[in-house]
Amino acid sequence: MIIESLIAHLIGYFYFTKYPTFLAHSKNEEGHSQYSWGIFFTSLVVFGLIDDIGDYLPWLSISIGLVLGHALFKHYIMQAIDLFLSSTIQYNASHALQTFYRKNGQIIAFALHQMLFVFWILGLNQFLYDLSEPSIQLFFIIIATGILLLKSQVSVQWIQSHKKTVGQTLASYVVLSAIVLFISQLILSVLSPLQLNPVQFLMTGELTDPYNLFIRFVLILLLLMRPANLLIRTLSIQYDPKGTRKTLVEENTEPDRTPEKGESGFKGAGAMIGNLERILIFLSFLNGSLLSIVAILSIKAFARYKLIADDPYFSEYFVIGTMLSVLITFLSYLILIGLSVY
Repeated sequence: MIIESLIAHLIGYFYFTKYPTFLAHSKNEEGHSQYSWGIFFTSLVVFGLIDDIGDYLPWLSISIGLVLGHALFKHYIMQAIDLFLSSTIQYNASHALQTFYRKNGQIIAFALHQMLFVFWILGLNQFLYDLSEPSIQLFFIIIATGILLLKSQVSVQWIQSHKKTVGQTLASYVVLSAIVLFISQLILSVLSPLQLNPVQFLMTGELTDPYNLFIRFVLILLLLMRPANLLIRTLSIQYDPKGTRKTLVEENTEPDRTPEKGESGFKGAGAMIGNLERILIFLSFLNGSLLSIVAILSIKAFARYKLIADDPYFSEYFVIGTMLSVLITFLSYLILIGLSVY
């Protein structure tokens, strides 16, 4: 259940929390509850998709383990990593990486954070799914739940004083998960007669289970949207011709010029363009159509032609963002190939 665990983490960390790449976010009291709601929502969908009833208890233990890992990271590990990087690199004038870290400190810390989450996910799956007996999984659930309750007194008090709000939130996520589950089952019913993974079939000529094909594509699509937007924005913001007064905490857009008041354009349009661009390029990679990629990038360049022609700084910024977008999409394609072999 490694892929399901990664999907749950992506949804909780990137789609349910507001500013996941901002380091101070981990100190935000709402951050952990938002992540927990994301895990809860994903777990409901996974429970509906699992065919083997014997996988229910392992997935429950893994989902609780994800919430526990995030709580431990938020209260202990994040601050230790932040302090270590700051004391050894950022404020150490003699360190060779000081200049590089000051420019890219946020993305370095973020990469370390996500590596720890991935290691935690791999450990949970190895211990709770591949090796553990049901009694050990049940014992872990009890212990992890107890630790979460002890460490989340603020959340418990908030729940007691906002019972109606919690009930409404719970109901809304149950309904949302039911809708997503229905759509997922519909997609699986369409894939079932095909039983074809285009990547694996091209490489080996073998067929694959529709469920495995579905969750792999879901993982890739989730990576190509908000995480990719945040990553590109973080890497390219230092080249923004408008300066860095708009930080990650203030906006989440594809590296296209955000229109000032009075200019044409819609709020969030850059992020949507980036999402569509990467999805279409990814589909072009699957189909082996490089000409389609050229057409997609040409459309994007045509939409920004006036800014590119009039502003050389923006043109460089645009190229950096576009190349990063293509690179991330290609890496996602390689990940899908790796998952197909897995």
